[in-house]
Amino acid sequence: MIDPFIDFLHMLMGTPLFYPLVTLLIVADALAPIVPSETVLNLAGAFAASQGVPSVKAVIAAAIIGAIIGDNLCFALGARLIGFVERLDPESKAGQAILWVRRNMHRGAGPTIIVGRFLPWARWVATIVLGSVRYNWFAFLFYDTIGVIIWAILSVGIGYAGGALFSDIPLLGMVVGVLLGSLVGFGIQKLQGKFFDWRDERRGQSTL
Repeated sequence: MIDPFIDFLHMLMGTPLFYPLVTLLIVADALAPIVPSETVLNLAGAFAASQGVPSVKAVIAAAIIGAIIGDNLCFALGARLIGFVERLDPESKAGQAILWVRRNMHRGAGPTIIVGRFLPWARWVATIVLGSVRYNWFAFLFYDTIGVIIWAILSVGIGYAGGALFSDIPLLGMVVGVLLGSLVGFGIQKLQGKFFDWRDERRGQSTL
């Protein structure tokens, strides 16, 4: 049962068409984050470590291209999508992401854009909010590109590490790669929160 599945993945990830498919998936994810694209990048990285395909560099490049295109499309549509965002259920994941984005935007848009890239709903909400208020596009492109490059390298690299640890058991390696990727996203969010708290405390002390 497992071997045919691995053979199918090998055939899929070994074809040159896999890379444009990754790009298209990530563009779609930027516009509607239903299936986190991190999972695909984690899987691709893990499979590359255990099976030799796909090309890690090509996957990273495809991911960067797709994320930048998707984020900028979402930014351009911000004014049209903001009404939909504001009607979201506050208890849903997307609704909670709105609160996170608005709280952190007051502390710094740049770091929020970068960290939000690791949080599927947060990056979607942040991009729409910034586009709706006509945030400087060059500044958005700058911070978004930084976040995208870090995100793509980490997502594929972490998956690769998981696959390398269990290279003899490809399926387990892919599962470990995905779990590690999820933990990193959670850890980055926590570190950002602590950094902002520390900075706010320092600013408060400097005004005394």
